[in-house]
Amino acid sequence: MKQTYGVRIKAIYICIIILFVSVILIMNYAFRRSRNLLITQEAGIISQYMDRNQLALVEITNSIRKLSAASSTNKEVASYLNQSYYDNLYAVENINRVRSVESTLTFYRNIFFDYRLHYIILGTDGAVYSVVDGIDNSSYFGDNFSRDVKKQDWYRTFLAGDETSEWITPCVYDGKGVFKEKKGDNSDETFVLFIRRIRDYNNQKFLGVSFVSFPVENLSQVLVPYEGASMALVNDKGEAIYQQVEEELFSEDLILMMKQKMTENQGYFYETIEGIEYLVHYVAIPGPEWQLVSMVPMAQTTKAVDGLYDFVSVLTVLIVLGACIVCLIMYVYINAPLNRLIQKVSRVNIGGIRIFDIEPVRKPAYGIVKAEKEIGHMVDYIEHLSEQTIKQKEIEQNLRYEMLRAQLTPHFLFNTLNVIKWSAMISGAGNIADMITSLGLLLENSMNRKEEEVPLQEEIKMVEAWVEIKNWALKNRIQIHIDVPDELREVLVIRFCLQPLVENAVLHGMDHASDGHIWIRAERYLNKMCVTIQDNGRGMDEKTMEKILLEMDSVSKARHVTGIGITSIHELMKIKYGPDYGLHIESKPGFGTKVYLIFPYREEDEHEEGNDC
Repeated sequence: MKQTYGVRIKAIYICIIILFVSVILIMNYAFRRSRNLLITQEAGIISQYMDRNQLALVEITNSIRKLSAASSTNKEVASYLNQSYYDNLYAVENINRVRSVESTLTFYRNIFFDYRLHYIILGTDGAVYSVVDGIDNSSYFGDNFSRDVKKQDWYRTFLAGDETSEWITPCVYDGKGVFKEKKGDNSDETFVLFIRRIRDYNNQKFLGVSFVSFPVENLSQVLVPYEGASMALVNDKGEAIYQQVEEELFSEDLILMMKQKMTENQGYFYETIEGIEYLVHYVAIPGPEWQLVSMVPMAQTTKAVDGLYDFVSVLTVLIVLGACIVCLIMYVYINAPLNRLIQKVSRVNIGGIRIFDIEPVRKPAYGIVKAEKEIGHMVDYIEHLSEQTIKQKEIEQNLRYEMLRAQLTPHFLFNTLNVIKWSAMISGAGNIADMITSLGLLLENSMNRKEEEVPLQEEIKMVEAWVEIKNWALKNRIQIHIDVPDELREVLVIRFCLQPLVENAVLHGMDHASDGHIWIRAERYLNKMCVTIQDNGRGMDEKTMEKILLEMDSVSKARHVTGIGITSIHELMKIKYGPDYGLHIESKPGFGTKVYLIFPYREEDEHEEGNDC
């Protein structure tokens, strides 16, 4: 059984572990699914931001192209550019021509664009037609720009090629129109530069090149990144045109690596950079072949779910620890005491028999289920023993009742014979006949032991016979008075219950009285009948009363006449009728003694009387 118990305990532990692991796995699955759903939802929101930014960039690039194309198709501008070949470059007429072209460029810029930009036309003769915001000396800026742009490889390549237009990004020059390789100090500014060839509309003669420079810093007013995201605009070579991030996150190597994954016009993927996982969105800008890239840390996207997961994980661990503590407490305060109780019960010995030895090879059980079985087995056995004990007690009570009856009868006969003996010696045997008649009545009642109970009337007759006999010795000093209603005379009472009490009253209460009286009354109270025996003897003091009452309730009784009479009758009544019945004594020195006998009043007594008739 111990081995089976160990297997069961291991099975319970295994089930608990499996349940705990299952909860963890289900929780992980639920949170992973929630995390993925949240990422998908966030990706959709970020895509909306990217679409809006894409539309803004497309609008800007289209406006730049339209602005550049307007100057190329304007006949007046083309006419002024043609004149620069034949007139003096620094003549007054030529200056007026340059101002006219710049005025036209300003008009077009105001129509197509609301942002700050540089609008420059470089003629074939070297003349510069410029509309540059924030430039005090446009001539000085134009000269530097004309001289420096001709040194740029991309410009020479453009002039040598057949392309009509081209995007140059990123393009860096300072406020004086001097080009630089990369952004330097704060005076340098990065531009998105769009260049276009200008040709004569009629003969397609090359007249010059238009430059539309859009400052990159203006993109901060156009592009709106997702909260917590880093954004970059990348050209077709993998160079960052614009970055909206606190640190230089978008390095050239990183951009080139990500461009390999940007195989479609729009999408998103995951990228880990220096141990940090990012959600990368990208969208292509049609025309310039740029790409707008947005990077959001996954920790920020899944912050709510990860926080909830951490909270639930901690809560789960706390619940498990709490459950373990509860189990430990249950073991310490329930299971362990229960095991000790079962071990103690297993050693219980009743009547020389150990309870758990009744069935073959039974060992102490552990656990509530086993305890229930073993204690149930013990209770069943105790109930069996209780039934046997009750039966045995009934037998013992019957034997005790018979012994008490046998004790009363010899005692009475012994006293009666003594009375007859002394009476005969004193009176000369003249009254022996009357005494023998009364004695015969007494002997007939005392020897007839077939019935345990007799009607109250028969007990009264026996008392009267005894008093008649006793009066021969006492010279008629005792008078007995009977006050019993007819309906109570046939109520059954215990045989010999009244005579010993009357005898005690005569011998101990009126031994020296010259005029003794004894009253016997009977009254009914609901389902009980009270028989009262009262005398006018000397009575008893409180100390004697306590002694008699103690003898009545004591287990070991004194072996004298008073004890035999009162105590035995009291016990007989309690054994026969129950604890609510018996004797009650009232006494006071000089006022006599009154004894109450409480019997049950039973309706069947009246029925039996009718049957006897």
